[in-house]
Amino acid sequence: MPRGGARENSGRKPKWNLGETKAIRVPVAIADTILEIARRLDEGETPESIVIPRAATATPEPSVENREESTGDSAPASTRKKKKSTSNA
Repeated sequence: MPRGGARENSGRKPKWNLGETKAIRVPVAIADTILEIARRLDEGETPESIVIPRAATATPEPSVENREESTGDSAPASTRKKKKSTSNA
């Protein structure tokens, strides 16, 4: 009768559903938040339902109309006259 050796289904069971893991370094201040996000993703939640979109937290970029107003140009871009090139070609 053989003794020892690897046996089927022996050893620790994985804690993650998504498979293989990798050790990473993150700032201590955000480590718990990152781990919570990773666990929720592992349980099947979508990234969109977990992470707050960047647009919701950041200040909005000025629209095309607002950029034109900030440059002092009152005419829409489509009606502005193009400058003539003065090349000697």
